[in-house]
Amino acid sequence: MNRRWSIQYLAAMFAGCCTAIVPWRGRNTADAANHFLQGFEAELPSMGSKINLRWYDGRSNSTQMVLSAATAVADKWVNILSDYEPSSEAMMACQQADSGNWVQVSEDLWDVILACDQWNRWSNGAFDAALGATTRLRRQRKPATPQQWTQAQASSGWHLLAIDPSKRSIRTTRPGVRLDFGAIGKGLVVDKISEELLQMGIDQFNINASGNMRMGKAPDNTQGWPVSIDVPVTDPNQESLEFMRMRLSHRGVATSGDRWQRFPDPIETKIGATDSKKSSHIVDPKTLRGVSGHHSVTVIADNAMDADAIATATSVRTQNDLAGWLQTLKRLKPGVQVLILCKDEESQAIRSRFAEG
Repeated sequence: MNRRWSIQYLAAMFAGCCTAIVPWRGRNTADAANHFLQGFEAELPSMGSKINLRWYDGRSNSTQMVLSAATAVADKWVNILSDYEPSSEAMMACQQADSGNWVQVSEDLWDVILACDQWNRWSNGAFDAALGATTRLRRQRKPATPQQWTQAQASSGWHLLAIDPSKRSIRTTRPGVRLDFGAIGKGLVVDKISEELLQMGIDQFNINASGNMRMGKAPDNTQGWPVSIDVPVTDPNQESLEFMRMRLSHRGVATSGDRWQRFPDPIETKIGATDSKKSSHIVDPKTLRGVSGHHSVTVIADNAMDADAIATATSVRTQNDLAGWLQTLKRLKPGVQVLILCKDEESQAIRSRFAEG
């Protein structure tokens, strides 16, 4: 990229706390073969929120085709990965593993477990998909007791999960360990839907699941799909203000931060633990408490799953050796862009950092 554009780009990304697709209007366009493509937009509920899809296609029944395919993909992976659904494969596998025996899992779940294991090693433990006991307790409405906090934290951590590649099996070293794929799941689903669209012959698309995005080929006669970067705010009720727009194609994007979700942490008192303090929904595996401070991390990567995992790990690593983590990313994932914004709670000053692999 040229220097002038780079400076403008970084200034915009530093100012943003979350990425969002700007309002889009479907239009007719023509591809190289002079086939007219129509712009479509659809939305489907999934994973506790909504997945927004925008694409170009020349078939009149494209909306029905894409919605059916995307719904099938999303439902499949929710049934595999969800830590909300008691009957999901991940939940059932963890329950069976409470006995201490090896539990064989499907190839689909196994691939995700291996990806999580890799990110755990690469991030020096900052990415941890075995924090489910703690994250589930933080999400519940009823205040947790000191005993519940102690039990949950004792059953949290990737070190409590053993994996056997020869048998595609997992085992836990203590009861109560639960997998939580919230740091990688939405990105994975977005990538899987994009693969489905490509198989259907649709290569101009943008898929957005609560800020976890995957963009295909840019629409004809454009420089990419429009993305809006918002001015950071700490109050979820405050209206978002657009700072700048940018255009991307063939990339995955994810933003991680504490604006929308803050949950309670245990606080040691004279009479035990209470849950009166809230922090980010992102749990630091070392402290088993939410990441402190107001921050936002935006990642642009080759795919949405990598962007999702990196955004979470980077949020945790802002608390410990961030420079070392960014150097690791530069070596492991060339081309990844990480944009970090932190807001000091006392001075309200904004500090920003950019890294590019």
